[in-house]
Amino acid sequence: QNICCEVPAPPPGAFEVQLEILNTPIRFWAPPANQPIAYVSLPFQVLFECLDISNVLFAWYSLACERKVLLVSQQVSLLTVCSEILCSLLFPMKWSHLYIPVLPRSLCPMLDAPMPYLCGISRANFPYAVQEISDETIVVDLDRNVITMGPNCPELPPLPHKRRQKLEATLKANVGNVFWEARNLDK
Repeated sequence: QNICCEVPAPPPGAFEVQLEILNTPIRFWAPPANQPIAYVSLPFQVLFECLDISNVLFAWYSLACERKVLLVSQQVSLLTVCSEILCSLLFPMKWSHLYIPVLPRSLCPMLDAPMPYLCGISRANFPYAVQEISDETIVVDLDRNVITMGPNCPELPPLPHKRRQKLEATLKANVGNVFWEARNLDK
């Protein structure tokens, strides 16, 4: 039996379909058609002002693949906003690993944790964290639009080519100039 083919997805507006497997209720839900998805009130433009489309996709895909991701910025306020936006982009999945949007200096040893994480650190505290960062960490510099992979970071599996092209085209059509306009540059 294939659960994906046999259990209907709830139609928009119906809040849940319930199925029982091994005496455990499993619930599937869909938001109402006229309601936005979760976290839509976040200022998504901020993330696209910090990172170009390819780097937004790379950061998102790194999280979807459950990797260690460290955001760095001089503006502490950007760390929480961009962390929340990246988590919301995982919808309908949910980030269920270590999540510290603004990591204090005293918790820098957490950056060598043996599990996936999404953390943010201020540029002022970054020099204190460098020795603690795992070799598998993907560092996303929000101020410079630069992503650095640790020396032992496993390669991400490739996204299906056609789907990646479609996603990039849709993003370019909707937010393609945000990054460049934030820097007063022409693409």
